[in-house]
Amino acid sequence: MNLVVADVGGTKTLVAVAREEDRVWRFTHRERLVSGDYASLPELLRQWLGSQFPGNGEIDGLGLAVAGPVNGSGQAATARVTNLDWPSLDAGELGRRFDAPTVLINDFAAIGAGLDALGPEDTVTLQSIEPDSDGLRLVVGAGTGLGTCLVGPPPDSRIHAGEGGHADFSPADAWQSALAEWVRKAEGRCTREHLLSGRGIARMANFLNREISDPDLEAALETDDPAATIGQLADDGHHPALQVIQRFVSIYAGQLGDLALTALPRGGIFIAGGIAPRLVEHFQAPAFLHAFRDKVPMQELMKGLPLHLIVHPEPGLLGAAVTAHRAMATAGERP
Repeated sequence: MNLVVADVGGTKTLVAVAREEDRVWRFTHRERLVSGDYASLPELLRQWLGSQFPGNGEIDGLGLAVAGPVNGSGQAATARVTNLDWPSLDAGELGRRFDAPTVLINDFAAIGAGLDALGPEDTVTLQSIEPDSDGLRLVVGAGTGLGTCLVGPPPDSRIHAGEGGHADFSPADAWQSALAEWVRKAEGRCTREHLLSGRGIARMANFLNREISDPDLEAALETDDPAATIGQLADDGHHPALQVIQRFVSIYAGQLGDLALTALPRGGIFIAGGIAPRLVEHFQAPAFLHAFRDKVPMQELMKGLPLHLIVHPEPGLLGAAVTAHRAMATAGERP
């Protein structure tokens, strides 16, 4: 049974064949493609299927996790990738084009859908608290953008996707206020996503470099992936780059705390996205929990929320597979 899944992002799209074996999802024929190299998602899928799909055989279902809002449900669902100039996606049209049932889901809703399929090795615990089995769960993750969603308790695990990354950023100190004002002058407003993303790390480095004029930091900003280069410099002990990463993690913690206060996710908070797994040691540092808990007068409440960082290599694919599997099972076509 061939279930084709994709995690469709503004920068990269990961495509694979998914199969469930003994309640564990396996992914084969994986390929990471540059999204901008294709004019549309159907073109990307068509080329990948022609080159990578085993034997060009029949597709039994498509599960597509999309970095953008999804409207409607089932075959009436539509979506648009926020950071790509692609035509809008239509689940029914994709199903007809590829002759397979198709599920569209927001990329962070997909990560939420995959929470119950994560194993112990797939997370790093940052605050060890026994979760409330009836509590909400919150998923937040920075990558090309900043995604958010709420997940209900199992076994239903209902998904409520959000766009909290596009809410206005709330500074916690004078430096963050100055940073936010600098971003507002350039962008018209300063959202969480302006800072909590790969481009956000570059913005912070650029802002800091205006004060210190470090040549290595300036050179990092000229590379194809400034965030990764700055992260590597920080790992190598470069002090200005380390300052950037520490400020990024502190802002991440503060905004995560704000989101947690709104939802009170006693079932657990899960940090996802492509950036955090590369910075695990910084998220494990005491400064992260301090900034997360620093919500006077609610510090004790913040200490009582379970907090984890997802290190599964492909949580978007996992959630897309789980979602497509559920949809097909509901339709009586269990893979």
